[in-house]
Amino acid sequence: MLNNNAFPGVSIIMPAYNRALYIVETINSIHSQTYKNWELIIMDDQSDDDTERLVTGIKDDRIQYYKTEKRLGITGTRNAGMEKALNELIAFIDSDDLWADTKLEKQVAALQQYPGAGFSLTGGFNFRELAKPIDFFYKQRAGIKYDQLLIPYFRSEVSTTTSSLIFRKECLAVTGFFNKEKIFAEVDLILGLAMHFKGIILYEPLLFRRLHDSNISSASWEKGYDEGIALIGAYKKMLPPELARDALFRLYIHYGEDHLNHKKRIRAVNKFFKAWKNKPSSIIPLKKTGKAILSIFKN
Repeated sequence: MLNNNAFPGVSIIMPAYNRALYIVETINSIHSQTYKNWELIIMDDQSDDDTERLVTGIKDDRIQYYKTEKRLGITGTRNAGMEKALNELIAFIDSDDLWADTKLEKQVAALQQYPGAGFSLTGGFNFRELAKPIDFFYKQRAGIKYDQLLIPYFRSEVSTTTSSLIFRKECLAVTGFFNKEKIFAEVDLILGLAMHFKGIILYEPLLFRRLHDSNISSASWEKGYDEGIALIGAYKKMLPPELARDALFRLYIHYGEDHLNHKKRIRAVNKFFKAWKNKPSSIIPLKKTGKAILSIFKN
């Protein structure tokens, strides 16, 4: 599958914090890769469980284990890992996720096929039990897209799950590292890649993302939405006006729905009103506002 008998090295960055329950399974999925030219950089963010013992007990010269001197958080550990990366390609995997055996092979081959691409993403699915997918990142399960991906992202056509990402290290000279001030710094980095470079989507499900109660993405949900709104504002001038309004509409609808789920009904109404301002012709915000008001009187 690989062109020109070239096997560029891949530096895989794995942040970890108290992942003794899952990390060996994740490392095994890397060992199972059909593509063998990789190094795994595990950045242990001050775990106090058996993570260190389990990782250091695995004998493989390609695995490098580092324990941070202080808590850095997931963004800080990813940045620290990238600083240690020696190879021309960088990939990420969270310490509870899994890869299909051919994940690296297919992405490296795609980057060789399309040398103008700076990065690649893949399809995948969320799971709690591996044999039981909960939802897939894309409806499409096969095929490839090579194009500018900035506008497709704002059309909700691009999944920005970090464990599916692989990119050329040289791109960091343009995008910089992850922004430690942001909760969803991975979206910010991937959009930076999409703004400056063409990208590749492999729609085949090659990433299996584990869901459990301690997933980091479940925390600080309001700040995450606020970051999303700010992100649309930052890219607004690059987007067709109707697309920017549609993206804000969808985001405010979801924001309002989450407020309802958290029983913050007045705030939900406020978000539905902001959604309506971006698309006055839609009756969806009015219906959801009615639902929110009725829920107030039911309680």
